[in-house]
Amino acid sequence: MEICFSVVIPLYNKEAYVAKTLNSVLNQTYQNFEVIIVNDYSTDNSLDVVKAIHDHRIKIIEHNENKGLSASRNTGINSATYPYIAFLDADDFWDNTYLETICSLVKEYPDESVFATHYREHYKNKFFIPKSNLPQSSKGKSLFVRDFFKINLGRLILTQSCIVVHKSIFEEVGYYDEDVTFAEDIDFYIRCFSDYNLAFHNQQLCTILYNDPNSITRNSNSKKIYPKLEEYLNGRDPQKKFINFYFYCFCQKLKGEKKFEDMKIFRKKIDLKFLNFTQRVLLLSPLLVYKPIIVFKKIVKSFGIELNTY
Repeated sequence: MEICFSVVIPLYNKEAYVAKTLNSVLNQTYQNFEVIIVNDYSTDNSLDVVKAIHDHRIKIIEHNENKGLSASRNTGINSATYPYIAFLDADDFWDNTYLETICSLVKEYPDESVFATHYREHYKNKFFIPKSNLPQSSKGKSLFVRDFFKINLGRLILTQSCIVVHKSIFEEVGYYDEDVTFAEDIDFYIRCFSDYNLAFHNQQLCTILYNDPNSITRNSNSKKIYPKLEEYLNGRDPQKKFINFYFYCFCQKLKGEKKFEDMKIFRKKIDLKFLNFTQRVLLLSPLLVYKPIIVFKKIVKSFGIELNTY
């Protein structure tokens, strides 16, 4: 059976990046795909850049208002011709063997419905490979991840730009929550991996851009709507620990933004037994203590060294 992909690219004000993103798809070694560009009411020249690239596999869908990232992904899913939905943000890009690798995963794990590879991050002019909890022996190899929540405590081994999901999954666990404007991917992962496993190839075949201040997925908006992760606390302990970890992450982010009242709301949701000693100390530390740690972490990371605050 031929494996075909629908590549969904949400687009909002990415005129400087979207050509590279789109060409990284068109230049794949595996060519059985369509590309669905969902223009989320861009106000720059993003749409003109896309229209200048001529390929019969490109389909453009336009929103008549700005609906957000989750709605754009949902529009792409519902417009997909093929069952395997590959997501790619409009400022990220794939290595040319990405889809070929995913296709091999589908063949190797024919009973699975979620597939991904590892990724690298791009900060200004430097590339950075995030640490993971995967065994060193798995580098460059394919593996079957049953304990998603345990493996992904700390840095995630995947992002929304390097995941492929069978369309039937969304019918089972639901689509992206369009009311959520921050960490909508975490909300989806919890629903998805509570019931499904992950077929994974431990090789960096996707590049995530982190130096664009206008990124719709990574900017610091003044108003964020966080997912209601407490609704999923009826799962097993690894899932509860994963959720409490993200409560902790939300607290630290809000602390850094000096949104202390919002931070207190999340702090009340945390069950401290699911946090380690370092997390408990940092959670309760004042901004004057916490902020220099974050600044130091960013400085060290610029030299290619990752220190975590987990």
